[in-house]
Amino acid sequence: GIAGLNAAKAARDQNPDCIITLIDSGDKNTYLRTRIPDYIAGIIGTKELFQYDDEWYKKNGINFIKNSTISKINESNKTITVGKESLPYDSLVLALGSSSFIPPIKGVEKQNVFAIRSFEDADKVKQAAGEGKTFTIIGGGLLGLEMSWAIKQTGANVNVIDNGPRLLSRQIDEQGAVLLYEAIKAKGINIYLNAQTQEISGNEKAESVKLADGTEIPSDVVILSTGVKANLDLVKDCTIEIGRAIKVNEYMKTCSDGIFAAGDVAELNGKNFSIWPIAMAQGKVAGANAAGANKKYDEISPHTQLKIKDITMFSIGDINSSADCKEFSLLDKDTKKYIKLFIKDNKITGAIVFGDPSLPMKIKKAVDIGVDVSLLGENTSIEDILKNI
Repeated sequence: GIAGLNAAKAARDQNPDCIITLIDSGDKNTYLRTRIPDYIAGIIGTKELFQYDDEWYKKNGINFIKNSTISKINESNKTITVGKESLPYDSLVLALGSSSFIPPIKGVEKQNVFAIRSFEDADKVKQAAGEGKTFTIIGGGLLGLEMSWAIKQTGANVNVIDNGPRLLSRQIDEQGAVLLYEAIKAKGINIYLNAQTQEISGNEKAESVKLADGTEIPSDVVILSTGVKANLDLVKDCTIEIGRAIKVNEYMKTCSDGIFAAGDVAELNGKNFSIWPIAMAQGKVAGANAAGANKKYDEISPHTQLKIKDITMFSIGDINSSADCKEFSLLDKDTKKYIKLFIKDNKITGAIVFGDPSLPMKIKKAVDIGVDVSLLGENTSIEDILKNI
């Protein structure tokens, strides 16, 4: 995955002479998982999805072992068991990633029920999509919504089921969720909120999705987009401390000598976000330190940006207001533009942007560098803040 790739690159940058081995259970080179929806929609092909070919790994001195699973970590003699072979390590970076959470819904084992996590999953969906097909996506999170738009572009009919009262409740507030709901409905995607999936019915294949209120949604294909869980099986018998994921410090070190962790499988200060930008950043720190550096990982404000054509939805940082947090908001009902800033200690600590594509990266930069908005004066308006970031 991206954390492992970035760890290998950072290790090579740190130490031109170290021996680097990258091990993966699959047969593919690292690919841009965030662009899987674009691949399904036909916007990009495999060339854009896969960043580096085999020659790149060889050129950078990275021994890439594919189709191989590590069965054991021996911490005392610093070896790992791969198949029947025992490989030594001075430093070990665990970038084990995460797997799709499969909810205990009756019928999830039927044919044409997918959890899209890999390139192979994407190919199955791509082959099943097209004019006249009906897809139902269980889970209205960021990936579920992006997948719904990708599949809609193939000509298929698309339904999204979410058990919450509004979309993206962790990323946007109620006002933003209303605008998002309207924008996605306008794309021709059906959305069911406060909907509990009771069963995926059919004989061998999925034929419909039944909701707890009795609603039945005819479906040729059902996609599960119900979250992820860290891949922890490999470390369950180790001395490594585990919470929601593998616990690490600011150097991405575990409590076991010479072992680091990064990405979806890492937990720092009780946090495990399982998002792409953090996996990239943590991988770089873990890889550099595994090769002899002493770099600290500076926690970055988690940010999300919905990738659906003509819909701008961005959020960053803490969007839950508190007593010591000032809120500035702007809503233009005509243009459907909505901006909300959260200010604490004279700095932007969180933001929501809907409908203005010019702002997300400006606001992200302002949050990252800690722009001091107190310099603008006591009667500062949101317009003043936006002009000066």
